Amino acid sequence: MLAVVICTGLACGTLLAAVGLALWGGFRQVPGLSHAMRAIGWLAGGFLLIGALLAWQGDHGLSAPALRLTLMAALAALPEIHRHPRSSWGNLMLILPALILAWAGLFWTSEPSGAGMGSPPVALVELAVIICGGLGARALGEALSEIAALPSPPKVGGTEGGLEWPSAAAYALLTLLVGGTALVNLWQRGTMWIGTTGEGGLAGVWLVWSAGWLAPRQPLRLRAVLITVAALLLIALVAGY
Repeated sequence: MLAVVICTGLACGTLLAAVGLALWGGFRQVPGLSHAMRAIGWLAGGFLLIGALLAWQGDHGLSAPALRLTLMAALAALPEIHRHPRSSWGNLMLILPALILAWAGLFWTSEPSGAGMGSPPVALVELAVIICGGLGARALGEALSEIAALPSPPKVGGTEGGLEWPSAAAYALLTLLVGGTALVNLWQRGTMWIGTTGEGGLAGVWLVWSAGWLAPRQPLRLRAVLITVAALLLIALVAGY
């Protein structure tokens, strides 16, 4: 577990450095800030992925929530290769989900082993849910960045900007999970809905995300608020899945 703690701690420190750069850039012009933020994102994401892989391969004393949070933080920290320029405050909003998830994962990782500890999740469906949560965390950062943008974006429908790709990917995977679960239930039990907590949570998140994704005429900021709510619900659901 020591290697996992070190990797996660380095990622947290790297993300904190990114927060400092973003705050510094909010008060004065910093040349090359976007390139530095992108490099820090790759570095932090790499640390988190290494820590998660080490835990997955050999550290079966790591709690399942810690592994889920670390994997989601890694996906949230990795920057996009091509991204339109943002303000420093927008960059700060992009970092926050990854930083919070990484710190939460470090907290759970640092807890001594005891009751509730077990083998890391290996089920394919659970891995898909974790990936969906990581994409949701990325979409959350983009949505928060849109909400914090001043003045409000003039476009409607979300056809431009970073809100499109992470939200589309998370929504598509969430739709596959909800639809696949319904088909499996129908095949095995003759009903599409068996009323479990996980199914209810995924379906609820999907409905909220649909409200934000399938209404092309609403303002981009309102859409970002709906995606923020859906992403927060998804992350909470995945952490306790």
